[in-house]
Amino acid sequence: MANEDRETEKWKAKFTPLLHAYLSRKNPRTRPTIEQLDKLESFLTSETEHIQHTHYLGDLKQKLPLIKKIYESLPQPNHHKNLDTARFWSGLWALEVHSLKDIEARFEAIRSEKRKVRKLQEYLKALDDAAAKYPKLLRMWKDQEKDSSGAQLGEGTPGDTASTATRKRPASTSEPSATPQKIPKKTAKETPQKTPQKTPKNTRNKAKSAEALKRDNERCIVTNMETPQVCHIIPFGLLNGEEALWPLLDAMQAWFGKEAVIKAQRILCEEDDDNIIDEPANMVCLNPHLHKWWADGRFMLKPRGPPYKEPVGDDGVATDLKTANQSNPRHSMSTRRAEKQPAERFRWCQEMTFHWLRKTGFHMTDRADFNCNPRDAFQPIDHKTPGATRLEPWELVVDGQLIKVYADREADLPSYDLLQLQANLLTAFSLTAAADPKLYESDDEDMDAFSY
Repeated sequence: MANEDRETEKWKAKFTPLLHAYLSRKNPRTRPTIEQLDKLESFLTSETEHIQHTHYLGDLKQKLPLIKKIYESLPQPNHHKNLDTARFWSGLWALEVHSLKDIEARFEAIRSEKRKVRKLQEYLKALDDAAAKYPKLLRMWKDQEKDSSGAQLGEGTPGDTASTATRKRPASTSEPSATPQKIPKKTAKETPQKTPQKTPKNTRNKAKSAEALKRDNERCIVTNMETPQVCHIIPFGLLNGEEALWPLLDAMQAWFGKEAVIKAQRILCEEDDDNIIDEPANMVCLNPHLHKWWADGRFMLKPRGPPYKEPVGDDGVATDLKTANQSNPRHSMSTRRAEKQPAERFRWCQEMTFHWLRKTGFHMTDRADFNCNPRDAFQPIDHKTPGATRLEPWELVVDGQLIKVYADREADLPSYDLLQLQANLLTAFSLTAAADPKLYESDDEDMDAFSY
């Protein structure tokens, strides 16, 4: 705390005279304009919360030595081709510290086992299979994300969620043809017709989208702007890809852990009430520009731990909001129950941090240097890329901005598990060929089964 106080005093001593001199300028060509003063006032009066000293790659001081140690645990020469590449390297950087420690501990445990050679080869094969499947999982996700974003841009309807999972949709046999067709007569030798496949679920549930829109008070959760679009965390198009998605997730057990993968399969691939792809738990509200950049992989919303309960005051607003977020009306969402009865004692909250993503020049198939700190390999920032402006005049969305979404039920919050899965995918995407999702095309497996 003493160091932070000294740092604050240092900046005050530096900027106080600069600010005074700036405001005292008399030259018409250099004195501040009304526009500049408005911008300055916005910065000086902003109460937007930020988490200091955060980075979407996590704790680099802990992760870098762990990743080095994992790579040093691989036998040399390494006969598993994917474990020397940026596929494996980027996947490791996408993991949390505890997952890296689990992988390191697994190598340590194998060394003490009696049949360590066989056990080691089995584990290496599992890690290699995950590295091989990771680009396919990324490709599936990015293809569907881009498809689902395009149809919503330019449509100003609040909460617009027009269906976009109709690409390559098979023609309906019930639709009349413009040209009369001859109906062939049946013969005894006619080949039996195959059972028609299940029609893809192409229609989004507007009622669920409306619930997400109401939860976020019909505002973008990042900029607080009105007339947002309801966006899916995990692309809606994957609702039709359970059979292709399941084995890709299954291969990730060696990285993400068995429990996390089984849960992801349950909420993304099951055809029952457990599936939440088209539920508010898989939705957030963003303005049209952020929606497009979300699909392009320009930024991430990284969860800050699982959801938690927060006390609610007598007025029905979480007590934390009365200070930090009182200028943000999206958090004061009321429900029918709240209108009829006194506010409940607690409200559920999911915290996220906003991060602009940086890309490197690495490709998935490049041989990786596991001693490399990714931040040293980031390409220069493209200053032509527009920032996202908040509702407050001239205030830009910056790294580390804290975002809180509230709901009366935990199940109605943006899913922590889906946010974490997307954060893992986006991290790897930013570290390897983030400029072009086509670079993720499968090199040894046909993905046509996922086309619709």
